[in-house]
Amino acid sequence: MRFERMAALGAVAVAGAVLVVYLLWVYVTRPQPATAGIDMTNAVLTWIASGLLALVVIAVHLAFARQLWRGPTLTP
Repeated sequence: MRFERMAALGAVAVAGAVLVVYLLWVYVTRPQPATAGIDMTNAVLTWIASGLLALVVIAVHLAFARQLWRGPTLTP
């Protein structure tokens, strides 16, 4: 396997890891009466804000993976 293909698989793995970390973040920070955390409205706003950042990181890594997987393209 060429180096570019391995790098593409690594970028896809990073995108998957960011998704798993985000979902873990949402699970851990959900409002619960026992923890006396923030209310549901503020929790959802926080999830949306951090989710947009995670989405950007995932999109960039998938774009890099796609570019690496295709290999070099020569345009005259």
